[in-house]
Amino acid sequence: MKWFKELRKGQKILFLTNVVLILVLSVLTFSGVGNAELFVIGVFIGIINLFSIIFARTGFKFGIHLNADNVGDDVEPSELKYWDWYSRWGFSTLAVLACVICGLVFN
Repeated sequence: MKWFKELRKGQKILFLTNVVLILVLSVLTFSGVGNAELFVIGVFIGIINLFSIIFARTGFKFGIHLNADNVGDDVEPSELKYWDWYSRWGFSTLAVLACVICGLVFN
């Protein structure tokens, strides 16, 4: 759980929100209520979003090492980069929530 402690507060909130939405979608998929195809799409988007949240800093550091010379392991993403990540993660979370709502509305 060391990786979870290293996440920022916003990352933790989006991570836990996506976990809850994935669990809800999984229950709805196997319960037979609503449109199961939309629920499966929501689960898929949510899982991709979870991996993106978990490996964002690691991928950033790996990308930095490919593009620059003599950078240390203490390189941190800028606030603008975090803003870009949060907007992507937020919209992906909204897409998962839309899959829940549309799956329940459109049988």
